[in-house]
Amino acid sequence: MSHQILLLLAVLTLGLATSQHRDKVPCRKVDKEVWCQGRGLLQVPSVLSRDIEVLNLSRNQLRSILALPLGFYTALRHLDLSANEISFLQPGVFQALPHLEHLNLAHNHLAVGTALNTGGLGPLLHLTSLDLSGNSLYSGLVEQLLGEAPALRTLSLAENSLTRLGRRTFLSTPALERLDLHSNVLMDIEDGAFEALPRLVHLNLSRNSLTCISDFSLQQLRVLDLSCNSIEAFQTAEPRAEYQLAWLDLRENKLLHFPDLSALPRLIYLNASNNLIRLPAEPPRGGAEGLHAPSEGWSSLPLSNPSRNTSTQPLSQLLNLDLSYNEIELVPEGFLEPLTSLRSLNLSRNCLRAFEAQPGSLPCLTLLDISHNALETLELGARALGSLRTLLLQDNALRDLPLYTFTSLASLQRLNLQGNRLSPCGGPAEPGPSGCVAFSGISSLRVLNLADNEMEILQAGAFLHTPLAELDLSSNPGLDVAPGALAGLEGSLEVLALQGNGLAVLQVDLPCFSCLKRLNLAENRLSRLPAWTQAVSLEVLDLRNNSFSLLPGSAMGGLENSLRRLYLQGNPLSCCGNGWLAAQLHQGRVDVDATQDLICRFGSQEEVSLSHVRPEDCEKGGLKNINLIIILTFAVVSAILLTTLATCCCVRRQKFSQQYKA
Repeated sequence: MSHQILLLLAVLTLGLATSQHRDKVPCRKVDKEVWCQGRGLLQVPSVLSRDIEVLNLSRNQLRSILALPLGFYTALRHLDLSANEISFLQPGVFQALPHLEHLNLAHNHLAVGTALNTGGLGPLLHLTSLDLSGNSLYSGLVEQLLGEAPALRTLSLAENSLTRLGRRTFLSTPALERLDLHSNVLMDIEDGAFEALPRLVHLNLSRNSLTCISDFSLQQLRVLDLSCNSIEAFQTAEPRAEYQLAWLDLRENKLLHFPDLSALPRLIYLNASNNLIRLPAEPPRGGAEGLHAPSEGWSSLPLSNPSRNTSTQPLSQLLNLDLSYNEIELVPEGFLEPLTSLRSLNLSRNCLRAFEAQPGSLPCLTLLDISHNALETLELGARALGSLRTLLLQDNALRDLPLYTFTSLASLQRLNLQGNRLSPCGGPAEPGPSGCVAFSGISSLRVLNLADNEMEILQAGAFLHTPLAELDLSSNPGLDVAPGALAGLEGSLEVLALQGNGLAVLQVDLPCFSCLKRLNLAENRLSRLPAWTQAVSLEVLDLRNNSFSLLPGSAMGGLENSLRRLYLQGNPLSCCGNGWLAAQLHQGRVDVDATQDLICRFGSQEEVSLSHVRPEDCEKGGLKNINLIIILTFAVVSAILLTTLATCCCVRRQKFSQQYKA
C-alpha cells in the first residue's frame, strides 16, 4: 500500500511540474491555434495541447525536427517552420501527422545535406501546400527532397539556386495547380518538364535567366509570369491550339518584336513593358506566307482573320496592354483594330511621333497613356475612343492640334497635357490665337493639366461649359490670365494651381469660387490677395516665394473656419500688422509650414521668427516711431523759426545801415 501511495504522489508531482512548465511556455494560444514565432526556441515545445491544429514556430532557432515531440500533435493541419536554421529532418517526421495540409519550411538550410540524406520530407499524402523557398536548393535536390505528395496543389521553390528543370522534377506532385519558381537561376527547362502537371494553372518563372520560350505547350495554364528574364522570343508550340492563358507578364526582358499571340484568344492581361520592341512600318509583301516571316516581326501583330470567330480572334478579349518603355516609333495601321475589348493601353516611354485612332476603334478603352514620347501629331477620328476617361499626353511635343481634338471625346474625365506647347482658345465668342485648342464645352472633363506649355495668355471663357474640378496652369512664366479666364468654374473648381507664372496681379475673383479647397499661388510676385469676407471651403493655401508683407485679417477672415494648412516661406513678412497670422500661429487653428523658420522683419531691423513676436514688441516699435516723428517735427519747426529770425535780423541791419549813411 505504501508503494502505491508513493507512486501516486510521484505522478501528482510530475503532473504539477508539467502544468507549471506549460504555463511558462512562451507561446500564445487561441482555441486550437498556437503562435510561438520569434521566441528564441531551440526545439519544438513538448507541453502544448495535443489537439492543436495550427502551430507557428517561425523565426526561432530550430536546427532539427524530430518525430518526438512533434509527433504528439497528431491533429495538426497547419505547421509553419519558416525562418529557422533547420538542416536535419528525422525520417518520417511528417508521416506522424496524418491531417497535415499546410507546411512552410521556407528560409531554412535544407540544402546543407543532412536533411536530404535522411530521405527528405517523406510521403505527404494529405499535404495541399508546401513552401520550400529560400533554402539554397539546386537542381537535382528537389527530387530528393520531395516525397510522394498526391494531393499537393501549391508549391513554392522560389529564391533558390535551381538552374534546370528536368522531366522527373515534379513526378511526385501530379495535382499541382500553383508553382512558384521566381528568383532562381533557371536557364533550361527540359521538354516535358511540366507534362506531369495536367492541372497546373498558375506558373511563376520571373527573375530567372531564361532566354527563349519557343515551344510553350501548357494549354491549360491561365497565369504565366516570365518577367525579369532575358527572353528574346516567345512562341507557342501549337499555333492552331487554343490555349487557356489569360494573364501573361513579359516585362523586363529582351523582346525585339511583339510576341506571337495568335494561339492565345483568351488573353486578358499582357505586360510587355521594358523590352526592345519595335513595330514594323507596314506589313511585308508576299501574301499570307509573308505574314509569318519572323525576321519582319509582323506575324506577331494582332491582325484580324475573317475566317475565325470574333470571340477567338487574337487579343479580342484583351483588357490590359502595357507596351511602355520600348522602342516603338509608330503604331502600324490595323494594329489596334482587333482590340475591341481593351480597357487600358500604355504606350508611354517610347519613340512615337504620331498617334492615330481610326473612327470607331478601341470602343471600350478607358485609359490611354502616350506620355513621355515625342508626339507632334495626334489624330482622333470621329467616334473613336468613345469610352475613354483618362488620356495622358504629358511630356511630348504637341503644338498645333486640330481645334476640336478633345471635344469629340464624349467620356473624357482626366486630361494631362503637361510639358507640351499648346495654347487654349477663348470662349465661343472670343478669337483665339492661331493653332489654339478648344477646352470649352467638354461637359465630362473634370481634371486638366496644362502646366509647362509656354502659354502666354489665357483668354476669357477658356473653360466655359467644362465643369473642371482640378486645373493646373503652373510653370507658364509670363502667363497673362485675362479677366474672366476662369469664368464658368465658380461652382465646380476644387483645386487650382498657378505656381511659377511670375504673376504680379491676380485677376481672378477667388472668393467667388465656393468649392475651391486647394489653391497654389507659389513662386509668383504677388503682394495682395482678394478679400475673403465670407466663409468659403478653402483648406490649403500655398503662397511661398511671393512678395507678401501683410496678410490682414480683413482679407483673410473668411478663411478661419476652413483653412487647415498655409505655406508662407520666402515672403518678406512684416512682424507688425500681421495680427491675424500671429493669432493663427499661437492658437494652432491653422497649420503654418515651418513655423520656426517663418521670418519677419521690424522695419529695417534684423530678421526674427514670427512665432516669437509679442504684441508689446510692436507697441514699443510704434512708440519709438511716434517719438521719432515728434523729434523730427520739432527739429523742422525750430529750423524754420531760426531761419525766419535770421532773415528778419538781416533786413533790420540793412535798414539801419542805409539810415546811418544818410
